[in-house]
Amino acid sequence: MLRVKRTPLFGRIKNFIRDRIMNVESPMPDNRKIVLGLGFIGIGLLLPNLIKPSISALLNDLQRSIVAADPVMLLLATNKLVFLNTLRHSPIIIGSFLFGEALASKFRLNRLVFFLTLLLIPVLFRLISAIYDIQFLFTRSNFITVLVVLGLYFLTFKIRTVVIKVIIIFLFLSGFDWLEVMPVLGKYGFGGGDVARTIRIVSEYLNADYILNYLGTVFSLMLIINALILTRVVVEYYNKMALVDKLGKIEIEALRSRSFQEVKHLVHDLKTPLVTIQGLNEVIGLKVADPQIKEYTVKISDSVEKVSSMISEILHESSLKPIYVKEILDFLRIHLSLEELHARVIIGSHPDAIILANKHLLARALINVIDNGLQATEAAGGGCVKVSALEEEGNIVFIIRDNGRGIPKDSLYRIWELGYSEEKSTGLGLNFVRKVVNDHHGEIYVTSKVGVGTIVKISLPGGEMDEGQNSGGR
Repeated sequence: MLRVKRTPLFGRIKNFIRDRIMNVESPMPDNRKIVLGLGFIGIGLLLPNLIKPSISALLNDLQRSIVAADPVMLLLATNKLVFLNTLRHSPIIIGSFLFGEALASKFRLNRLVFFLTLLLIPVLFRLISAIYDIQFLFTRSNFITVLVVLGLYFLTFKIRTVVIKVIIIFLFLSGFDWLEVMPVLGKYGFGGGDVARTIRIVSEYLNADYILNYLGTVFSLMLIINALILTRVVVEYYNKMALVDKLGKIEIEALRSRSFQEVKHLVHDLKTPLVTIQGLNEVIGLKVADPQIKEYTVKISDSVEKVSSMISEILHESSLKPIYVKEILDFLRIHLSLEELHARVIIGSHPDAIILANKHLLARALINVIDNGLQATEAAGGGCVKVSALEEEGNIVFIIRDNGRGIPKDSLYRIWELGYSEEKSTGLGLNFVRKVVNDHHGEIYVTSKVGVGTIVKISLPGGEMDEGQNSGGR
C-alpha cells in the first residue's frame, strides 16, 4: 500500500492556511488594521506612476494590432489593460475598506465612519490624477465595486481574516473592470478612459466587437460568481465554527453545572454526620466535669456551627447576608496562609464597611482572581499580587492588582468565555467570578497592559447590619 509522505513544506502550508487565513480565533487588532489600510492606500498612491510605462507599452500593442489586423493582439492588450486597471484601483478600494472597517470597530460609530471613509475613494482618485497628471477616473465599475464593498461590510462582518476579505474584493473588482472594455456597454457610460475608448475603436475597426463582448461577459461573470461563491463559503464556514464554539461552551457549562450539583449533593450529605457530631459533643459536655474537656467541646461546637454555616451558604448560594469587609479579607488571609501564598499576596487597607454577600462564594471568587494574578506573575518571572478595598459612592470596591505579564488587548474580551484560558486550567475561573459578582448585583472591570500587569476591580453595593445582628467581623 502506497503512502504519500507529508513533507515539512506541506505541513507549513497547511498550518499557514489554518492559522493565518482561516483562523477565527485571532482577529486583527483595530490599530493594526488601520495601519494596514493606510499601507494599502499608500501603495495605491504610488502604483499609478509606476504603471505608466506599462500603459504606454499597451498603446503600442494596440497600434501593432491595427497594423497587423490581428484581433488576438487586441484581446491580449485588453486583458493587460483590465489587469493593470485592477492593479491600480484595488489598493485604494481595499485600503479604504480596511481603514473604514477598523475605524467603525474602534470608535463604535459603525456605519457612519465606514460610509464617510468610502467617500474618500473618489477623492483619492482625483488626487492621483492631479499628482501625476494622468487620467485616473472613478469609473462606473469602480462605483459598482464601492456599492459591493458596502454590501460586503454587512456580509463579512463575521469574517475576521483580512486575507479573505482582500481576495474577495480583488475578485469583484477584476470582474467589474471587464465591464469597462465591453463595446456594448460603452453607451451606458462604461469605459470612459482614453485607453478603454481606444480599445473600443480598434475593436470596431477589426470587427472584433462580438468577441470582445463575449469574452468580457464570460470573464466578468466568472470572476464575480467566484467572488460570490467564496463569500458564501467563507461566511458559512465562520457560521459553522461559531456554532461549534457555542456548542462547546454549552457542553462546558453543562459539565460545570453537573459538577456543581454533585458537589451540592455531597455537601448536603455532610449535614447528617455534622448533626451526629454536634449531638454527641453536647452529650460529652453534659457528662464530663473536666473543665478542659468542656472547653474543647465548646470549640468543637463552634467549629461545627461554622462548617454548618458554610454548607448552608453553598446550598443556598443566592442568600446574601450583611458582613463586614474585614471578614472577607480575613478569610482570604487564612486561605493564603494555608496555601503558603501569603508571602506573594499583599492585603492592604479596607474600609470599616458592610456589604450584602455570600461570604464563602465571594471569597472563592476573589481567590480565583488572586490565583490568576499569581499565575501571571509566575509567567513573568516573579512578582506579587496586591489586594485592597475602598468605599466609593456607597459601593465597596475590591481591587486586585498584579505586576505580571499582562493580557494582550485582542485577548482581553475573551477572558470571560467558558473554556478560554492562557494557562493549563479549565478556563472556568473568571466566568465563575463574573457569575458570583452578578449574583451579588455588582460589576467587574478588568484593565491590563502587556508587560505591566492587570487590575481587576469588583464593585459591590454597600449594606447595613440588621438591628441586633452582629457578624463578629469587628
